[in-house]
Amino acid sequence: MSKQIFKTTLQLFAFLLLISATVSCQNGSKTKSTESSVSATETIPDSVVQFLITSASDDFRHHRPPVAIDFRNVKIGFIASPQNGKLYVLCGEFLSEENREWSEFTTIKTSGYEQYLGKTLFCQDATFVLEDEMFSKELKSRLMQ
Repeated sequence: MSKQIFKTTLQLFAFLLLISATVSCQNGSKTKSTESSVSATETIPDSVVQFLITSASDDFRHHRPPVAIDFRNVKIGFIASPQNGKLYVLCGEFLSEENREWSEFTTIKTSGYEQYLGKTLFCQDATFVLEDEMFSKELKSRLMQ
């Protein structure tokens, strides 16, 4: 009798685990589709775009090493902030003159700005609205000024 209760309990536990895993996977896919539809309807003011590009290029120019010599995969987006606002981010990669490797960077618009070198959660959690090769070219040209 106790073996039967144990077997039934184990089967019930396995079934509940399977159901919760299925529900979790379905919720994750709904979140993804919502995020992509948000990025299609969102806009970022040009003043914010220019601020982020200027801040990133100025930071690379004034804080060396590393010496950035090229940029790629530059994207601009936002992260929802706790006060129902947006925290704007510029994410991309730069080529370092010292080690000739591509590294990630993040520039965030705060009351001023913050810049981080390396992979950050900011870029992983952001909803990207603008992706354009021109941002990479503009960063490089402003860096050379």
